[in-house]
Amino acid sequence: MALAMTGVSQMAQASVEESADVPQADRELVNKCHEAAMNSKDGDTFESSQLLMDQQNAGDYEKGEELLLHINMLGHGTTIYNVSCNVDEQGNVTYKEFQKAGTPAGTTR
Repeated sequence: MALAMTGVSQMAQASVEESADVPQADRELVNKCHEAAMNSKDGDTFESSQLLMDQQNAGDYEKGEELLLHINMLGHGTTIYNVSCNVDEQGNVTYKEFQKAGTPAGTTR
């Protein structure tokens, strides 16, 4: 169990370090999705979750096109919340849903 917790801790720490490589436009979309999720009816579920900035597909967004944005948040223990948001042609972000998992959803990068 201690090894599992160490691995999760290292993953969370790595996400903070690697987040410097995330372009500003991607960060803005991810932060909008995170904020929409936190303000949704499911917001209490994510209350103590940490955003994993490097675990997302915001780089796939192109202005004028829609995108199903996926972000991940680290919850209690080894819980990962795979959060989905809709991004419209104008860049507006709305929360869609989440799933609980033990690993982050894959990215397209």
